[in-house]
Amino acid sequence: MNDKAIHATSKPSLLSLLILFVCCWFLLLCSVHYLRQRPLWLDEQSVFKSISTFEPPEMFTRRLTVDQVFPRLHLFLIQQFSRQFDFSLLSLRFFSFVSMIAAFFIWLRIAKYEFAAPLEYFTFVLSWTASTLLIYYSAELKPYSLDVLASSIFLWFLYNQSKLEERDRKLYLLLLMILPLLGLFSYTVFLFFIFPAYNLFMAKPKKPWRWIGLTGYGFCVLLVMAFVYSFDIRVTQASRIINPLWMDHFISFQPVGEFFKTFGEGTTSLFVKWFGSHPRIIRKLATFFTTAGLFYMVYGFFKDIKKNRTHLSSISVLGFLLYLELFGLGALQKYPFTVPRTSLFFAPIVLVMTIKGIAELKRLNFYLYCLIYVLYVIFLAVVSVGISRVILTQDFSFNSQIY
Repeated sequence: MNDKAIHATSKPSLLSLLILFVCCWFLLLCSVHYLRQRPLWLDEQSVFKSISTFEPPEMFTRRLTVDQVFPRLHLFLIQQFSRQFDFSLLSLRFFSFVSMIAAFFIWLRIAKYEFAAPLEYFTFVLSWTASTLLIYYSAELKPYSLDVLASSIFLWFLYNQSKLEERDRKLYLLLLMILPLLGLFSYTVFLFFIFPAYNLFMAKPKKPWRWIGLTGYGFCVLLVMAFVYSFDIRVTQASRIINPLWMDHFISFQPVGEFFKTFGEGTTSLFVKWFGSHPRIIRKLATFFTTAGLFYMVYGFFKDIKKNRTHLSSISVLGFLLYLELFGLGALQKYPFTVPRTSLFFAPIVLVMTIKGIAELKRLNFYLYCLIYVLYVIFLAVVSVGISRVILTQDFSFNSQIY
């Protein structure tokens, strides 16, 4: 092969350049949103009251001044960091900003496992710039962006659990012990605790060191749960890790019609509301496209569970199991099922499954697939432009009128 041919093959494709551009654009939107320093809104002010008035030990011994849900160690670190900068807005929201950016990069790695086609990978990246909530919570004094980061770390570990075990057993066991500690910063990772343990339990052959790893992992999980109970649930004298104002956001069984209403609202929150609500046409269009993701979650679970029975590492399998966990907690009235921000960690999973669901249309009709896919990319681009216009010209909120 001559030098000219080598040079030609080393040139990045147009799609690769577009992917790079969209990645940079997402980082720019988050950065501008963060640097704009909009005033604290009601929920942030409620959190700030505890940060500004509590002494450090009181973070673990007193109820928060206003009914809020916030992992105590996470809140303590925000307090200690922001105090060095006189509680400036940038310092208060710094951890949220860094968490969302880090989560974005980890999800770029995870998407590599799911999308072999560059066009699908590009669509996934574009989806982030079209998500009002993923961008908005990159700069809010709430724990939701760290939920996205912590869950992405768990998912990355699950994808690589077997490889890590083969390459460096000592490092693998160390990571197993460290992984549960994410529960001190994000309560949503409690939903993920069972998955690494399941993979360890199902791994063959049954070597003694695996039982050591499973025992150590289980001990660390119990330690974290004990910490959370002792310094949060017990202190707040609450029977559930929720805001009392969210009592209407569970799965209701009385009457029967209320079940279908709350179940439908919760599922809609998990699949549709990531792209914004104003104007309402955006939600209607998002419903049309993300329905493919909902169907793929169920279809993909039964398709992939056969080959993932002994090692959970498929986004469709894990997505469906997480959905069932959220539904179960909502039915037991332990965790709100109809509040999208409390399930923000689920948004990237929906973005992946929506693309995969649309791609499945190839089996039905190739031309229908092309039409729907092109319309979806146009939808994402239009929403991205609307979000960008708002962020670059004014303060941005999750309820912003983007058009």
